Order: sequence, then C-alpha cells, then structure tokens
Amino acid sequence: MTTRASLQGKAPNADQRGALAALLDGDIAFDYPLAARTSMRVGGPASVYAEVKQVGRLVAVLSFCASERIPWTVIGLGSNLLVPDEGFPGVVVRLAGDFVRITIEETRIRAGGAVPIVSLCRDAANAGLAGAEALVGIPGTVGGAVRMNAGTDVEIGDLIDRVEVVIAGEKAQTFTRPEFAYRRSTLDTRAVVCAAELELTRGDPKELKEELRRRIDRRRATQPIELPNSGSIFRNPPGDYAARLIEAAGCKGWREGGAVVSEKHANFIVNAGGATCADVLALIERVRAHVLESQGVSLELEVHLL
Repeated sequence: MTTRASLQGKAPNADQRGALAALLDGDIAFDYPLAARTSMRVGGPASVYAEVKQVGRLVAVLSFCASERIPWTVIGLGSNLLVPDEGFPGVVVRLAGDFVRITIEETRIRAGGAVPIVSLCRDAANAGLAGAEALVGIPGTVGGAVRMNAGTDVEIGDLIDRVEVVIAGEKAQTFTRPEFAYRRSTLDTRAVVCAAELELTRGDPKELKEELRRRIDRRRATQPIELPNSGSIFRNPPGDYAARLIEAAGCKGWREGGAVVSEKHANFIVNAGGATCADVLALIERVRAHVLESQGVSLELEVHLL
C-alpha cells in the first residue's frame, strides 16, 4: 500500500542527492532495487530510497521534495503495489522508527503509520480490545490501510477516531478525521499518515486471539499467500465480487510470462517465477477486457501502480 503524491518533476541531481543524504543522516540509498520491497517481487529501482524514523525528518524531506519539484511517494510493506519495470525516478520513502510504535490507553489504541495491520490486531487482542480483529488478514500497514480504507467485513475507517498526518510542503504535523467510503478516503493526496487512533471496545483476550487464529487460517486456506502476489487486483463492484466474475469468465490459470491468475483465488495474480511488472499489467488488462465482454462488468483496480 502506498501514499501517492506529486509525481511531477525530475529525478534528483547530484546536488539534490547530497542534500537529501544530509537531511537523512545516512538513512538513504541510491538507485535502489524496489522489487524486494514489494510482495509481488517485480519492478525496477528507485532513484532515491529513504528510511525516515522521525516526524521532523519526514517534514524536512517532503518539504525539500516539494520545493525542488522532486517526485516522491511513500510505501509501506508493498503489499498493494506494482512498481514499473523502469522503476521510480524520485524519492521513495519508507517509514520506520517512531512510526512503528503502538500505545494503548483504555479502549483507545494509537498505531504508527508503519505498523503492520497484523501487529495492530494482535496487540489489541492481547489488551482485550475488540473490533480490529477482522482486519488481521490485511497484509499492509496502518498508513496504507487508512488511505484506502482497507477492510474485510469491517473497514478500518469504521474504527478511526483521529489521523495524524504530515502534508508535503507544510511545516508541522496536523490532525484530521477523513471521510471514508469503499476503498477510499478523503485524505489529501500530499498527506502521509504518521499515526492513527482507533476507538475499540472491551473484549475477552482469549476469545479475541482465537478469532485472530481462525481468520489467519481462513486466509491461508483461501488465498495464494505461498506465492508472491499484491493482494486483490480489482475492487469488488457493487453487489458482487470481482473473484466470482473473473472465475465465471474462465480466467483462472491465465498466464502472461511469469504472471498467473491464481487457481486458488481468482482475484489474485501471482508471480509464478520471473514475472515482470509488464507481465502483470498485460494480464490485468486481458482479464478486465474479458470480464467486461463476457460478464458486462468493468472492473476497477484495487492494486496501485507506482
């Protein structure tokens, strides 16, 4: 899952790379291969890859990119992301440090933007807090989940009380409570989620942990997590399921290069070995066109292209 921001501008030159290295005190790499940072394991390099551990440095890096017109984006665990084979010409930020902290007070849990959803769910269950356990199968971070209102039978937006953000070009962290809809939020496109506060309810820790185990086992049984993939490719259309439509269209097992429509779950494309981003995109377009032709439904992408 990603925060996509202004992609206009040019790759940083040597002087700008040096300035970024100084801002980040060495937590930076150049021409960095991104494939290993995505769950699909495809894509080219980032001109700059930076790990940011404090809000102050995040503000500084985003302000620098905005003022210098350098393209930038933020990635989480790369679970809902496709990186083009040519890579990304600007700055790719990954949050760490302060952004992976969880604190709990009464029934309120504050999770940093880089906290994996599974960690949020487990900490909540251990504390006897109910409501978040339905999210445990989402293979991303809190920040990405908030931005796209990720969910299963519960959406994270149903639980959010407040979101802490940094907006590129602004000088301080601010707070907001965005509006949420299916796989969407009203967060500013320039906003990076630093943390989210969720309001939960009291529950029994033992029962909550059992529910987490049941949901994790169900995910393992129904999704092709044994192979690299980027999660659900298409959003569910109103009143239906993308997986049902793709299966009804006979697309299971379709292949482009190393990319294959999963036999286990039709709304997943897996990297069966040696896939490129171009393979995945070609397969996506084949599936979408065939579903439209045979089922009369135009599928909308859920996965994000960097």
